[in-house]
Amino acid sequence: MITIITPSYNRAYIIGKAYESLIAQTSKDFEWLIIDDGSKDNTKEVVEEFIKENKIKIRYYYKENGGKHTALNLGIKKAKGDYILILDSDDRLTPNAVSRVLEVWKKYKSENEIACLSFSKVYPNNKKIGKEYSGTEIRSNHIDFRCNQELTGDMCEIYRTKVLRKYPFPVFNNERFLSEAIVWNKIGSNYDTIYMNEGIYIGEYLNDGLSKNWFKLVVNNPLGARANNLLFMSKKFKFKIRLKNSIMYNVFSFIAKKPIFKETNMKLTSLIFYIPSFFVAKFLEFKYKIKG
Repeated sequence: MITIITPSYNRAYIIGKAYESLIAQTSKDFEWLIIDDGSKDNTKEVVEEFIKENKIKIRYYYKENGGKHTALNLGIKKAKGDYILILDSDDRLTPNAVSRVLEVWKKYKSENEIACLSFSKVYPNNKKIGKEYSGTEIRSNHIDFRCNQELTGDMCEIYRTKVLRKYPFPVFNNERFLSEAIVWNKIGSNYDTIYMNEGIYIGEYLNDGLSKNWFKLVVNNPLGARANNLLFMSKKFKFKIRLKNSIMYNVFSFIAKKPIFKETNMKLTSLIFYIPSFFVAKFLEFKYKIKG
């Protein structure tokens, strides 16, 4: 069975679209786990109506607001399925999504070194999100295939539950946003992914979503951003990526008021860009009104 996790914050007005796409699935071998991250709207009442209809298996949990990554941690802990698909509250799945995921996982179920299946995300007009690539059912890993080939754009990843439980999202004091890449890269260092190049997930990208406000969120949550930069400085990444992240590690260290040279393995680069990084940090603090 698949557990479909939807973290939600004040999305009562739109979560019905996700629900409609789930009740339209050709396979009902899934549960829908809704993690309400401290919503102040009527999300609970809306979900209770879904549950009353009894068309699919739904479980609902409410928690204090802590950010999507903390909602995912709770969802992964509560999941009953063998596999986990994260469906954002403003997005939808194609009617054959669950059946296709189960079909492909059946093929690779016994290969424990494979942690993830990755399908494509598409816009409502069916145009693929992100950079195109050729071929299908490609075996690789997140670092080599996605990062080092610069395959930008979101994908629909379905992970083994037992693997995700080994790599919980880190939580930083007073921060409510963390890029999911911090976990995907850790898993990519140890496990493979099968890339299907087939669209099963429809993304909306609304103005109040995390994707639209990504950089502002990162700047206002510098400890998590800094931790992400450190991972991207591993020698498994090509030099261009390591260089960019070593500079941003400096920037977010200044914003977070943390030491720069203590953890990085690119101390010379950090030293070279020390002064420019300081001024970039000050500019970002001013632009996004970060208080010292």
